[in-house]
Amino acid sequence: MSFGKPQSIQVKFSNDEIQNMLNLSKAAPFPDKAPIDCDTPWKLGIDYQYLKNLKTKFETEWSWETLEKKIAKYDNYLIHYENGADVLDLHYVHVKSSRSDAIPLMLLHGWPGTFFDFHKVIDSLVNPPSAETPAFHVVVPSLPGYFLSTLSRRDGFGPHDIAKLFNGLMTEALGYSKYTAQGGDWGSLILRVMASTYPESVSLSHYNMFVAPVDPNVDPSTYSEVDKRYISKFQEFSKTGNGYYVIQSTKPFTIGIAIASSPFAIITYIGEKIHGWSDPNLVDPQDILDTSALYYLSRSFPTSVMMYNQAGLEFLNLREPGKLLIKNKFGFSAFPFELGGAPRSGIATVGPLAYYKEHTSGGHFAALDVPKEFVEDLREFFGQNWRKSS
Repeated sequence: MSFGKPQSIQVKFSNDEIQNMLNLSKAAPFPDKAPIDCDTPWKLGIDYQYLKNLKTKFETEWSWETLEKKIAKYDNYLIHYENGADVLDLHYVHVKSSRSDAIPLMLLHGWPGTFFDFHKVIDSLVNPPSAETPAFHVVVPSLPGYFLSTLSRRDGFGPHDIAKLFNGLMTEALGYSKYTAQGGDWGSLILRVMASTYPESVSLSHYNMFVAPVDPNVDPSTYSEVDKRYISKFQEFSKTGNGYYVIQSTKPFTIGIAIASSPFAIITYIGEKIHGWSDPNLVDPQDILDTSALYYLSRSFPTSVMMYNQAGLEFLNLREPGKLLIKNKFGFSAFPFELGGAPRSGIATVGPLAYYKEHTSGGHFAALDVPKEFVEDLREFFGQNWRKSS
C-alpha cells in the first residue's frame, strides 16, 4: 500500500459545463400531470409538484458560483493510492483546527450523498465557541467512485478495501496514528469494518445508521417507541422502498449510465431518495440540487452505484450475529426518520455501546437535517471518551 503526495486542488467546472447542464435540464421533457391520480403524493415515487418545483428552482435560481464558494471554504486535496491491483485517486477535504488538543475526526458519507453532506457541520467542529468545547481536525473523503475520487477497476473492490484505504489515509498519509470517525449509510458499513479491523487506530466510532441483529434475550414487548419505529420503517422500506437497491446491486451500469445522461434524471432519482429518507419538515431543496449538480458535473453517478454490486450483501449480512464486532467504545444517535436503525439492544450486541441518544427530529442525512444536534452529539461522545481511549 502506498500513497502519493497530497495535491491541493480547486474544485472548478467550466462555464460551458455549467450552462450545458442547465440547458439539458430545461430541454428535458416534463409531463403536464402525473401519470395517474393518486391520493398519496409520494406513492408512485417522487411527488409531481415537488419535482416540478425542483426543476424550476434549478433552472431559474440555482447558482454554481454559490456552491463553488461553499466548497472553496475548505482545503480540497487529491492523493494517489496504489495497493496491488487497486489504483485510484482519492478526493478529500482536510480542515485543521488551531487548537493543539483537537481530536482527529473522519466523516464518512454514503449514497446518494457526497462529501458535501457535511458542509453545515465542519466549521462548528473545527472552531467551537469555547476552549472547554472539544475541537476537531476534520477529514472528509469522497468515497471511491464518488465526486472526484476514482474507482478501482478491480472487480470485487468493496468496503474492506475502502476501510484499508481510509485507515491508511489517516495514519500514513496524514499522520494521525489514532483518530475518531463518524459514518452513515455506506459510511456506516465502511466504518464498521474500520472499527473492527483497525482498533489500534480507530479509537472511537459514532454512527447515525446501524444495521444489527436482534438480541434473542430481549422480549420485543419491551422495545421502546424508537425501537419499534426503526423496525416499522425497515419493514416498510423492504416492501416499497428497496427497488433501487435491487437494480443497483444487479445491473449497476445500466441504471448508472441511464441516470447520468441527464441532470434532470439525477435530480428526479436522487431527489426522491433524499426527500424520502430525510425529516420531511427539514429537508432543503437546495441540498438536493447541490448534490445532484455535483454528481452530474463530476460524471460520477455510474461509479457511485457500483458499491451496491460490489458489496450489497454485506449490509444484509450485518443482521446475523457476530458480524463486524466493534472492539472499542462506540456511539449511536437515533434520529426518528432514519431508515437503517435497529433496536438499542441489538446495537449493543455488536460491541461496547457507550453513547446512545434519541432525537425528536432528523433523518438519514442527519448532518444536513439537524446539523446543530449532529455536532452536539459528536462533541459529547468524542469529548467524553477521547482522552480515555488515546
